[in-house]
Amino acid sequence: MLVSAIVGYTPPFWKGGPVTLAEAAALRDQGEVARLIEAGADPDQAYSLRPDVLATTRATPLEAAVAARRPEIVHLLMHEGARMDERVWRHLHCVALEIGEKDVIVAVDAYQPATAGAGSCPQ
Repeated sequence: MLVSAIVGYTPPFWKGGPVTLAEAAALRDQGEVARLIEAGADPDQAYSLRPDVLATTRATPLEAAVAARRPEIVHLLMHEGARMDERVWRHLHCVALEIGEKDVIVAVDAYQPATAGAGSCPQ
């Protein structure tokens, strides 16, 4: 990133204004995540994502953190008020399993609701 800044290269997703909460989650920007939530951004809302951030155009911050393999952001979002009900947990758990990143699976499973029993993920 430093070299990019020195030579004047700007990644496509940085053009066009401030990042959304989901983009900040995907980009591992803990300060921006906390700032946006403090400013009133909803950690459970789905946000648009600019091209080149993730392979999707819309995601919740938790979905973005899991898809981008950011377990520390999962913990931060939960600490900052994101909710993980059984439906959200199952979806994120299955995505984390598909990605296969152990730290992300552990982070998601740390917030498994008591009502969420064992279940299979769609194939």
